[in-house]
Amino acid sequence: MITLFYASLLGILQIALAYKVGSSRLKTNTLLGDGNQSEVLQKVRAHGNLTEYVPIFLILLALIEMQGVALWKIHVLGSLFFLARIAHSYGMYISTESTPPRLIGILVTWFTIAGMSVYGLINYILNLMM
Repeated sequence: MITLFYASLLGILQIALAYKVGSSRLKTNTLLGDGNQSEVLQKVRAHGNLTEYVPIFLILLALIEMQGVALWKIHVLGSLFFLARIAHSYGMYISTESTPPRLIGILVTWFTIAGMSVYGLINYILNLMM
């Protein structure tokens, strides 16, 4: 159930970012791609970047939740990832350059996914040994 909660939050964020892309395309009369418009490109990449990271995060979160990890730990992982994706998107919107929110967002995203992946590998290896 916790994974469903975070999947739902991320789904809402996905739609919000998609709306921003659509609005930007209408504003610049760009119907396909980014039309060499910096504003459109920023929004397309913020949306695309979220789309690239969410699936593996949700798969790992669901599998870890199924392993019986403490619920508060699942919430910490979900909250960190969700807030990281908001920070990253915000950082992408405010500048085409690197920004602190963008950097923090991607680092927390990477560390969250890497940590869950390492946990999964260790858990798998330990179960093989038993």
